Amino acid sequence: MCGRFTLYNKKKVADKIGFDLKPSYNIVPSHDILILTPKPILFYWGLSPTWANKPMNLINARIETLKEKPAFKKTKPCIVVSNGWYEWKKLNNSEKIPFFIHDNNKIIYFAGVYNEIGCSIITKEASPSLANIHHRQPLILGKKERLCWIREFEINHTYEPQKLQCHRVGNYVNSPKNNDPKCIDSI
Repeated sequence: MCGRFTLYNKKKVADKIGFDLKPSYNIVPSHDILILTPKPILFYWGLSPTWANKPMNLINARIETLKEKPAFKKTKPCIVVSNGWYEWKKLNNSEKIPFFIHDNNKIIYFAGVYNEIGCSIITKEASPSLANIHHRQPLILGKKERLCWIREFEINHTYEPQKLQCHRVGNYVNSPKNNDPKCIDSI
């Protein structure tokens, strides 16, 4: 699952995507997030099917069942722009420890879907190096996969960045009110 992520490298986003953004170290559902459709736009994170009587706010969609679920039938592909994401490792039934997963400050592109109401991040089974923290992770797209996803709404093979870093962060990130570099500080 991907329930929180970051997009704080303003210069890289401006250079690569041509978009001026306000840096964020703690993006939570219901925030506007930067997506590519392929043009860059800010869009509400939390998809609801157009037929829903009340908001469903689906923040994630499993790639394995994406095309089977009625909630995602009339969606279009998009790409969610990020610097990294947070996962919480369960130690027991009550304690969860937050971790920040990133690629050394590089931009990471997640597969996503959207409709006129909002968008969701596509998830997959976690790679072996991350499965000890959480069993799901965002579906990361390399350059070729991004083109295929936007043009054909398909993934031919899974891209796995070789250099993903992971470190424990403090409980400071647990509050959506906290949105500064302290969220990603290693402890």
